[in-house]
Amino acid sequence: EIALEMKAVFLSALLLAAAVLLVHGEEEETDILSTVAGVDPKGKVFFFEPFREGWISRWTNSSDSKYDGVWQWAEDYSETPGDHGIKMASSGKLHAIAAPIDGGLDVGDSPLVVQYEVRATKGVSCDGSYLKLLQTDAGRDLAKFDNDARYTIMFGPDRCGATDKVHFILQHQNPVSKQWEEKHALQTPGVVLNDRMTHLYTLIIRPDNSFEIMVDLESRKSGSLLKDMEPPVNPEKEIDDPSDSKPADWVDDAEIDDPEASKPDDWDEEAPEMIPDIEAQKPSGWLDDEPLMIADPAASAPSDWDEEEDGDWEAPLVANPKCKGAPGCGEWQRPQIRNPEYKGKWFPPKVPNPAYKGEWKPRKIANTDWFEDLHPHRLFPMSAVGFELLSISGDIVFDNVLLTASEEEAKEFARNTWKLRYDAERAKARGKEGGIVETVSGALKAAAEAMMELYHHQPLVLLGLAVVFALVLATMVVLCCGGAREERLPPPPRHPKKTDAPTPDDAP
Repeated sequence: EIALEMKAVFLSALLLAAAVLLVHGEEEETDILSTVAGVDPKGKVFFFEPFREGWISRWTNSSDSKYDGVWQWAEDYSETPGDHGIKMASSGKLHAIAAPIDGGLDVGDSPLVVQYEVRATKGVSCDGSYLKLLQTDAGRDLAKFDNDARYTIMFGPDRCGATDKVHFILQHQNPVSKQWEEKHALQTPGVVLNDRMTHLYTLIIRPDNSFEIMVDLESRKSGSLLKDMEPPVNPEKEIDDPSDSKPADWVDDAEIDDPEASKPDDWDEEAPEMIPDIEAQKPSGWLDDEPLMIADPAASAPSDWDEEEDGDWEAPLVANPKCKGAPGCGEWQRPQIRNPEYKGKWFPPKVPNPAYKGEWKPRKIANTDWFEDLHPHRLFPMSAVGFELLSISGDIVFDNVLLTASEEEAKEFARNTWKLRYDAERAKARGKEGGIVETVSGALKAAAEAMMELYHHQPLVLLGLAVVFALVLATMVVLCCGGAREERLPPPPRHPKKTDAPTPDDAP
């Protein structure tokens, strides 16, 4: 009985320890994550959208009928209490929405950091998740935002068919011809969204014309606006003359057939490539008179077969059973071997062409549209941020769209928001909560074993322990959580999900 009493004390300690760990662990994690939704970036911020209450007043849906995909205020996508984003809620549809940059954005010689979060809650198949920084004219009427709207930067992940990359496209104007061209960054990283966790995409453009693409705070591509864009920002000074053509007598064959060569007398072009092997012998037991296939002796014409209408009935063919144990049946033929005398068609050897003038190229002329921009980092002014996308999978969420001049402040903001959320998502995916679950599980397992032994020997003691434990646990919850919960601000009111029907907050 002393041993059982000791086990009862041990059981009580285990249960209380498990309860303390569970309550403390959940309270600690909730306290950390509860700070994420209210964090704001510091430093020089050009634009910031965390999609909190009232976001809809800043964003405008495209009025183009082809963009019939629904945007929803996502309240359930994150592990973070009170956190929100906007979600492309319609599978297989086009979505377009944009928000103005207050005062516009002309970065001049300032760095520019473009950063935002994406979570593909269903993974990606054929889905775009990039954003566009619209130019001034395109931002004047955001209700007209569509695929043709002029942008300065397009950045973000895109996967569909052969495309699997993080786009960085710069639209740059030739100051001479006034034509706009898309300049694509070379060898950008692939998309990382199929794990269904929140990922962070960052583009940095610096005053020295360097750029960097980061995914989840890790550098994935570095380059130069002057060297690593296709086509290049600056055109060639000289171009091929479009009016020039190759002269009729231009010889561009470097080699010709040797005019002095002739076919050797013993060269037989008619000799076959393969001949019968004269050394081969027919295997013993070969059945020359037996065919490989014979009419099925067990088959008979169907009862409704009419020879006048259906023709003569023929039994189906089956393998000849006499050939099963024989080396072969039917007419034996010698196997084919390569003819040692075979040479094929004769061709004269090649010799250098004495009339060869080299590869012809059109003459070069001055490029009348040539210019040199040594400062492409001085981006064309921008006035709005927009998402114009096709989503086949649907339910892709965007959050914390940030345009800033500070790389360090963007990283610090990401560490205090995205990183905490991502770590919680990864822990949940692994079935862990920072080690607490494993600790509690071990304690509860040991407690369960002790409870089974008490149940068989002293059930009244077990009942008493259960009552005491329930009272202690209730007291702990009130003491640990009650006061703190009362001081917290209530969560923001739930926002109704957007539908195709217009609402009072929708822009025209």
